[in-house]
Amino acid sequence: MFDVDEFRDIDRAADLARRHRVGLAISNPCFELWLLLHFDDRTAYSPSYASLLPLLRTHLPDYDKTDLAFTAYATGIQQACSRARSLEPTGEAPYVNPSTGMWQVVELMRRT
Repeated sequence: MFDVDEFRDIDRAADLARRHRVGLAISNPCFELWLLLHFDDRTAYSPSYASLLPLLRTHLPDYDKTDLAFTAYATGIQQACSRARSLEPTGEAPYVNPSTGMWQVVELMRRT
């Protein structure tokens, strides 16, 4: 898992992951997009974490990226997966903005 806005060598990482058969969950621009999708659709280009933070805080005023309260997202998990999949159906296109492959992680966890 990595955020595009924090990771600059995306092509190399994606190539290396493919060669070693490692799945990726890339969020563009950042993980907060995944969290926001639990509450709302988000289809417009998002340049950065800073652009998504105020939107996320409309739903979670005390949001702190270092202290996630997973229960705050539980009721929206299915909607988040559906919304994320509609943004980028393969979950592997790092340059699609907005997009996140986190739905694949959730689906994998649900199968195990």
